Amino acid sequence: MRFTTPLLMLLLVGTTLTSCLKDECTETRTFIRFTPVYKSQAEIDAPIEAMSPRALQQPGIIYHYQNYLLINEFREGIHVFDNSNPENPIPLSFISIDGNEHFAITDGYLQANKFSSLLTIDIADVQNPVEKSRVRNAFSELHEEPNRGYFVYHRQTEETQTLDCSSPNFNSQRWNDDNGNIWFATDVFFANADFAVPEQNRGGGSGTGGSTARFTITHDHLYTVSEYDMKVFDLSNPARPAQVNTVNLGWGIETIYPFKDQLFIGSVSGMSIYDVSTPENPLFRSTFEHVRACDPVVADENTAFVTLRDGTACEGFNNQLDVVDIENLTSPYLIESYSMDNPHGLALLNDYLYVTEGDYGFKVMDVSDRNNVKEVANYKDHRSFDAIALPQGLLLLVGRDGIRQYDLSDPRKPRLLSEIPVQHLD
Repeated sequence: MRFTTPLLMLLLVGTTLTSCLKDECTETRTFIRFTPVYKSQAEIDAPIEAMSPRALQQPGIIYHYQNYLLINEFREGIHVFDNSNPENPIPLSFISIDGNEHFAITDGYLQANKFSSLLTIDIADVQNPVEKSRVRNAFSELHEEPNRGYFVYHRQTEETQTLDCSSPNFNSQRWNDDNGNIWFATDVFFANADFAVPEQNRGGGSGTGGSTARFTITHDHLYTVSEYDMKVFDLSNPARPAQVNTVNLGWGIETIYPFKDQLFIGSVSGMSIYDVSTPENPLFRSTFEHVRACDPVVADENTAFVTLRDGTACEGFNNQLDVVDIENLTSPYLIESYSMDNPHGLALLNDYLYVTEGDYGFKVMDVSDRNNVKEVANYKDHRSFDAIALPQGLLLLVGRDGIRQYDLSDPRKPRLLSEIPVQHLD
């Protein structure tokens, strides 16, 4: 299963200079290079590994479970912290899972992807996790290339090149090279910058993920979304998930958010609602369409909140918060849109919405009157792309600089409790 935005979404038409006004000319431009990554069968089949805590370098999704905070190290594994005291989170271990991007937890079992496989990991003792089962090719078949191995994903890097006008790539917006790399000019490619018990008692219940999650657990079932479908796994025996359904969702699917008997699916073109009162057979209820953009979503009984932003691989050109009436699940409609800076993820707790704004920090919105949402605070000092708000009055934010936790005793004025910093690579 590929959890990153597919390259087909990034094919932007460019113009190519066919002649030069001078005999000699050059251009220096910055490009995004997508390099194919291949793994051997042995690497794909390699077991998980419990390791000592390590520095956080490229945080992905965050997840809160019981007194634990789990943070994805993008495509490498999961950091585990004891978060009994949010003012002093204590690193406990690192679970090495090559290719991991998403996960969810229920009843002491962690469900995580390893490339295209679904792994079930017993975390009754988080410092000694035990792999219990593995569903190979649960999400897709990996393509094998002779002498290279199995293609698993593209690695994205930024490079600056000087091209002579005699080069066939001079003034090009996109091209493929002989090594299988795909190049995009940054002035036309909108890069997605981002893109969540010591006693060894097995804990019941599921944890809480953020608004950018692609895995979620509800009604004793695991639901995962790829760019085009939803997989449903029965967790009656959480140690051995059984796939029971695949639902075609269209194209450009990004996020999944559960609320009671509903799943809210965010895509580049809208928000879809599925009823899961019969868990193994999600029933389509409706779609709320919007202009093309990335759109994490959270919801309560009556209202869904959707963020749209520009500067992304979703080719959006809007920065806004949409407030959507969902009292009638078969006919959602827009109540109002509010201009934002560059909204990413969001979290809802009672009458307050916390919206992460990427490089612009995060905002606190009073949504007690859904017809008149008001901004009550703007914190610009923490670049953040996803959030979790917990009923006990705790706000978790993940961003390029690290993970911050805030006390929400006063929901209008989050108070910083602690920070887990990112160790940036040179």
